[in-house]
Amino acid sequence: MGINGISAGYDAARYTNIKNKANAASTGFAGSTGKTAATQNASFALHISNEAGEKAIGCATDQNGSVTVYKPKDFDPSHPVYRVKAWDTEGNVTAERMVDVAEVDPNCADYLDMFAYSSHLADSGKCPDAQGAFIGANANYNADSGHSYFDKANWFGIVKDMMQMQYDAGNLAGYAKYKQFWDSLSSGSEAVMRAYDKTRKETGIDPFPMNLNG
Repeated sequence: MGINGISAGYDAARYTNIKNKANAASTGFAGSTGKTAATQNASFALHISNEAGEKAIGCATDQNGSVTVYKPKDFDPSHPVYRVKAWDTEGNVTAERMVDVAEVDPNCADYLDMFAYSSHLADSGKCPDAQGAFIGANANYNADSGHSYFDKANWFGIVKDMMQMQYDAGNLAGYAKYKQFWDSLSSGSEAVMRAYDKTRKETGIDPFPMNLNG
């Protein structure tokens, strides 16, 4: 039986396989672990500090390399903007951008923007497990075919797939973790709400993507 009446066809064996991959290949944290320039996770380096001395609030690795989210020294909690930097598996910088959380739309966002968003949700306390939930959802998304840090995707669907996997495996704690993340995405994205408000005004239709509460 699927959540909300849908079935993604996941079984417990595949869930365990993906869970092991996620645990072996990825990590995340809310808050700096110190001034060490880099620590090892799996076969890639996690870059904790940067030249500007900005605080790292999230680091993760996967098959593409590693990503770190930094909180700028002039950070404004009322208008959160983060620096995101990515490295490939050889340690070469592949991207650096400033991410305005208010402009991130989980309906169509890439890994860098979404990891910044999930790190913000965790660091702000709005969803403490957001980083881990995002990392796990991304590991499942990349399980069968790899996607780059720059490929845009519908993260509502990706996270809901993980909720389905946890449900089918009988892992209700895991299901609750991903549902909390999904709820935070659907209610906390200013970009999403602006788009929905515009659609409501123009068509009179409520386009909210999913209601998992039945």
